[in-house]
Amino acid sequence: MPEPGEAVPDEAGPQPGEEAVLRPGDDAELRPGDDAELRPGDDDPAGLALDPAYVLPARVAWWAERQPDRPFLTEVTGRSATYGGFLDEVRRWCTRLVGLGVGPGDRVVSMLASSIDACALWLAAGCLGALEVPVNPELRGSFLTHALRDPAPSLCLVRPEHAGLPAAAGLDGLPTVAVGRDGSFTAGADRHPLPAWPAPADPSCVIYTSGTTGPSKGVVISWAQMSATIGRIPRSWLTGDDAVYAYHPMFHVTGRTPLPAMADVGGRVVLRERLSVSEFWSDVRRFGCTSTTVNAALVLGSPPRADDADNPLRVAFTAGNRAVANRFATRFGVRMIEAYGSTEVGFPILARRFPADGDRTCGRLRPGYTARVVDEAGTEVADGVAGELWIRPPARALITLGYLGHDELTARAVVDGWYRTGDRMVRRPTGEFEFVDRMGDTIRRLGENISSAALEAAVVEEGDIAECAAVGVPDATAGQEVLLAVIPAPGRWIEPAELHARLAGRLPRHMVPAFVAVVDELPRTPTNKIRKRDLRAVLDPALVWQAPRRT
Repeated sequence: MPEPGEAVPDEAGPQPGEEAVLRPGDDAELRPGDDAELRPGDDDPAGLALDPAYVLPARVAWWAERQPDRPFLTEVTGRSATYGGFLDEVRRWCTRLVGLGVGPGDRVVSMLASSIDACALWLAAGCLGALEVPVNPELRGSFLTHALRDPAPSLCLVRPEHAGLPAAAGLDGLPTVAVGRDGSFTAGADRHPLPAWPAPADPSCVIYTSGTTGPSKGVVISWAQMSATIGRIPRSWLTGDDAVYAYHPMFHVTGRTPLPAMADVGGRVVLRERLSVSEFWSDVRRFGCTSTTVNAALVLGSPPRADDADNPLRVAFTAGNRAVANRFATRFGVRMIEAYGSTEVGFPILARRFPADGDRTCGRLRPGYTARVVDEAGTEVADGVAGELWIRPPARALITLGYLGHDELTARAVVDGWYRTGDRMVRRPTGEFEFVDRMGDTIRRLGENISSAALEAAVVEEGDIAECAAVGVPDATAGQEVLLAVIPAPGRWIEPAELHARLAGRLPRHMVPAFVAVVDELPRTPTNKIRKRDLRAVLDPALVWQAPRRT
């Protein structure tokens, strides 16, 4: 494995222009989307993930050595970095982190939106053997306190507007440093003489789950698991002329996957701090973006234009509402790809030939992955029968290394190399998988998984509520919206609008309920558990209080 500053071997990957790119939809020797006819090397998760040359810092160095002036990262606000300039920035970040006392094994909490700084911090921490732990700065109350306490960090790096959050969460002893958006944080810092690049099995970062089965857990992700995301878009579809439009937060895996994908081919990543529907297409056109992960429903809400299909976007990842995704594909002339996965397991199942409306398949296994669909006893069920999906990667490092500080949870989630997804799936005789639902009681709104148990616990803290239940109800735009049913405490009266306003000030934005129903009782099982399926049946969202429409 090369040392920092040394050239990575030429076999580390193709350079731009080595072969003609196959565009999605081309009628060539390969039919795009047909997994049986992918070109050799188009999707080789284990081959790339276990190759030290494809560890992201080493791959960036490969381009920096050969084409240092090649553009790599661009913020829509104007700041940019070439491959060579970005590698220098990573080294300067290393120097600054060392100066702040960061060393191997330390955990560094970050609250930096998608930006060059966030990307550089990620790589720099990994090169020093530290762990970056990105945290959603919109968390509040017990959610924020847990996210900051659980990883036991030695340092917190934030944008200036969030500098007071650790103290507000009760961690006023946590060293907190503000990082401005102008690049001044590393100004004047020397380039750190790194001893070696990370290895594929080394941890790259910690991404916290949304807490669907209890308190949010820190998922330790290896560099190999990040490299395994390369190939979701077949590699022969991409060249160094491509660019990913990235507006997802860095505390989601989706916010990080554009970097390894573009570093594979020498392409660009265009960064926006958060989605702006009004600026989506102007950004895509201005920066020549050719792929993205899109919230199709929100973007479809923009007014139609005669030139909608006249845009550089060729491929978009999506999930959820199939009909909405197909409308997006038709209106904007974009090939849609559905990727099934999770923070823990990566993206083992893909649908590159997007099915028609009504077909619930989420695709086929990628090369090297195996799967079982099992009953409650762990016995494999027949094709066509729903059960829990278990996934085994081609190598252990391609799924989570474990839950940070919770070995017992790791042992329950990964057994004999199989990751137990907690999702109900049906395997078809054709080898395709159909998603049924989540085994746990989860609400999924705009791509965010919401733990109903965590939400209910926060609501009851209001004091005038005896009991409550949160369920997801179908929504054409969000996938699901949150319906909250509450029983007032004895002698209390609850005004839905007033309760909603209070919750909006305490909860993360994506967890705030869209519907609030005040009820006298909740449907229950014989063992006194709330029967949420019945609750959905008896509460019509059209007949209860509804908050003003949000996006």
